[in-house]
Amino acid sequence: MKHLIALVLLALAVNTAYSQSNIPNGDFENWYNIVVNDTLNYDELGAVPAEDWMGTLNSLAKVPSSLDGPGPVTVFKTTDKYSGTYAAKSVSANFPIGPSKVFIPGMIGTAVLDMAGYRALLGKPCQDCKPLRFTGYYKFEPVNGDSCAAVILLSKWNATSKKRDTIGFGKMVQHNAVNTYTKFDIPVNYLKTGSVDSMTMLLVSSAGFNVINFMGGQGQPGSTMYVDGLMLEYPAGIQQDLMPEVAVNTYPNPASDILNVDLSKEVRNGAFEIYNTAGKLVGSFQASRLKNAIQLSSLLNGLYYYRLTDGKQLINTGSFVINK
Repeated sequence: MKHLIALVLLALAVNTAYSQSNIPNGDFENWYNIVVNDTLNYDELGAVPAEDWMGTLNSLAKVPSSLDGPGPVTVFKTTDKYSGTYAAKSVSANFPIGPSKVFIPGMIGTAVLDMAGYRALLGKPCQDCKPLRFTGYYKFEPVNGDSCAAVILLSKWNATSKKRDTIGFGKMVQHNAVNTYTKFDIPVNYLKTGSVDSMTMLLVSSAGFNVINFMGGQGQPGSTMYVDGLMLEYPAGIQQDLMPEVAVNTYPNPASDILNVDLSKEVRNGAFEIYNTAGKLVGSFQASRLKNAIQLSSLLNGLYYYRLTDGKQLINTGSFVINK
């Protein structure tokens, strides 16, 4: 159990021409209820479990009494919202384990507890996605000088080092109370070129998590963060589908003269549209088969975004780099 809690703690200016793309359930309108026993149940993010994109640490409530459970429920559905019907309310709490108290920050994001494997799974697949900004609305009620945080991390698995390379990162930490819904606006700083295969987003009601000493997380029980209206911003005209039905693999990345585009299934009227960072369409190519080759000789070096469409339907999106 100690190892489980340790890993839980791990989970812890641009012009206005940009368009915005919704994060799945980023408006927190969809919730479903999980019944633990006759006296304990909790709400979880999403319409049904199979469609979850963001998660919480609420499944700690399933820890059995033989392991000092149940753990605390730290994220709640609330009608105290910025827009729509609901928002998410996260509240930090202590988890008494034997004579000790382990601190659990209220957490919302792309992290899921795997209690069978005694680990926390961070991130969601996000092939070639490169948002420019991570935005949303929040309120914060700190206890005894606590702070909250919002974090976005774009990464790529490195098969040579057997570790994840950080491609892009952004973070906001708030130390003071925020009494009315206020917009946070986090630019994503790209540290490396190349492709992305995973996105991690975390919003925590206590920002003092420690990635070196996982059991050294600090914060105050009762610190509360309200969150609503999460968005990712891209250049004008660009959208990102974070839960696509057709997977797209583009390579090499960076590319020079040819970009290979592999689809997980054929698309009857597939079109591969390429946009520059200003949101201008600079090329459109047929891409209906499982394997397609796109000619890039007319394009200059730089970052480009793509849209795979089937007629008027948007199928998938992403980005790639040209470096000749």
